[in-house]
Amino acid sequence: MKKSYCAIDFETGCYESASACAVGAARIRKGVVSEKFYSLIKPPAEMPILPRFTSLHGIDMEEVSEAPTFAELWPELSDFIGSDILLAHNAPFDKGVLQSVLEFYGLDYHAYTFECTVRLSRNRWPHLQNHKLNTLCQHLGIELNHHEALSDAMACAQIFLEAARV
Repeated sequence: MKKSYCAIDFETGCYESASACAVGAARIRKGVVSEKFYSLIKPPAEMPILPRFTSLHGIDMEEVSEAPTFAELWPELSDFIGSDILLAHNAPFDKGVLQSVLEFYGLDYHAYTFECTVRLSRNRWPHLQNHKLNTLCQHLGIELNHHEALSDAMACAQIFLEAARV
């Protein structure tokens, strides 16, 4: 595995893509997860976290009240990602969130390459009933606290590594 990868997962607070309220990332080096990154994110005031979303990921507005905005967090997160290829389970969602928050805050978008572990898993394990993150984790014996950004990113990284092994 000569390329550098970083699995990423966002949780959002409402139906707006720019409403990121948490991010998790897992850097892959030499075939293992070498470093992790996690932060809550204070979403824009006009995009508060809706109760329906809190019921999925457990994050509410009180919990993010002292968290950095995405604009404040971006320098650290972008340094963590570097020039890695980004991995995401259902990459169009996470890519869309990243593009939307960068656009919302007027930040430059680096043209990251994304690879989708849903697509990868469909090719590698076509016999599975579905290729949802929790289904794959159960099949592969990967620990998962679903809809917790770091756990989802770690699971995505492990799925990628497992698919690469065979």
